[in-house]
Amino acid sequence: MKKARIVKSASKKTSPPTPTKVAPGFTPRTLPFIERAGRAKKNDWLEKNRPEYLAEVVEPLQAIARHLKKELAQSANGYHFPQKGLGRLKRTASSAAQYGSPFRDYLSYSARRPSGSRFDHNPSIFLLVYPADEEGDEVLLAGGLYMPSSRQLKSIRQAIATDAKPFERLFKSKDFSARFPDGFCEERKSKRPPRGFDPNHPKIEWLKHQGYFVWRSYKKREYASPKFGALLVKDARQILRLNALLDQAIAGRWVTEEKPAKRTPVRILDRLDEIDAPVTPRTMDF
Repeated sequence: MKKARIVKSASKKTSPPTPTKVAPGFTPRTLPFIERAGRAKKNDWLEKNRPEYLAEVVEPLQAIARHLKKELAQSANGYHFPQKGLGRLKRTASSAAQYGSPFRDYLSYSARRPSGSRFDHNPSIFLLVYPADEEGDEVLLAGGLYMPSSRQLKSIRQAIATDAKPFERLFKSKDFSARFPDGFCEERKSKRPPRGFDPNHPKIEWLKHQGYFVWRSYKKREYASPKFGALLVKDARQILRLNALLDQAIAGRWVTEEKPAKRTPVRILDRLDEIDAPVTPRTMDF
């Protein structure tokens, strides 16, 4: 019996610890910690507060990233969901000198398909945590293209000018309008119609956009809830619908509403009359 107890004790010591399961959501202390980090002046502040940093910032964001990848992998074909290096708050030396603090006062995470171009970025899913937001939008999820290249911008505008119905249908759909009721964000928009487009076009206000994206914010009761991960996935699925349309527009694969001309029915006997070979009329009996 004594030997059995020793073996049992030894097995406990050698077994790897069970990892703590973190719900895919932030905690009530996440935003206050980021805010404190942004005000810190000493370079060793984050290291001195490392346990809290890991528990309130890094681990919650890692859980969210894992959850998004797991739930969206099939529908977000080709998207890259980063899983490493998450939750970094330390600024570069030049940024620290510019902003007066060695640490960022915000946190972000984005998922998109990798781009082979230095100038073009693919539509993305973007999560931002910014406790100091003046309008109270401390945690928000955005999607689409915030700063498209000139080539991408022209392609999207051309698609809208040709036929805006695909975007209209998306914005009017029940699931999308429930999450993003305002459609395209008005934040990045020109005052004048873009060159080369009809200023009287019915969608001229859309054509003035310099960025094509949507966003929504979350209340504390949402982002600090264990159900936040499920809510993010639900909203991200709608963003993927927008991103798919933007991809089609940029790639020149825009599906318009043009319908083929309606053909006038022609009787079989009338067609036979056009044939030069002699035809003996007969009654159709099949």
